[in-house]
Amino acid sequence: MRATLTVSSLLAVALLALGALAPEVGRAQSQPKFPTPIPAPKTIPAPAAAPSEAVSAPTPPAPSANTPTGARDPFEPLVQKAQPGQAQPGQDRTQELANLRLVAVMWYTTSPDQPMAMVEAPDGLGYYLRINDERFGGKVVAIEKDRIRFSVREQQPNQPVRLRTVELRLPKPEGS
Repeated sequence: MRATLTVSSLLAVALLALGALAPEVGRAQSQPKFPTPIPAPKTIPAPAAAPSEAVSAPTPPAPSANTPTGARDPFEPLVQKAQPGQAQPGQDRTQELANLRLVAVMWYTTSPDQPMAMVEAPDGLGYYLRINDERFGGKVVAIEKDRIRFSVREQQPNQPVRLRTVELRLPKPEGS
């Protein structure tokens, strides 16, 4: 019986403590009060433009062939890869390669049959190239210890396609 009194008295004390700690239990809660909204600033209307200076509405973009709504296809790449042998008008592909500078040739011990070359573009950016990479208007056909060779496809109007080999060499070290 004594154990029953202790348990019931503990429950009574716990319920009283809960009621004292959370007086809102069992009562209807009032709605939270939000701060008063700030009125929008007053704007001064712009002076009306003269009829000769009327601005026309912007023209909507032309419908795209990709979608019926005219929206751009999000999966279509923004930069299109040029087809081999198709140079843009007035562009000499050998000039693209002539502006490159061979900086390094590397062989990894894990893959000695796949050498890499590092070239620097005129804008200062460096590019790593492997054999069969197509970059700068040509295809890498060989990488040797001191040079890299590109194969460039050229086609003049009413002429057959011509393959040309362009070679970039490492600069000689100073003092040699």
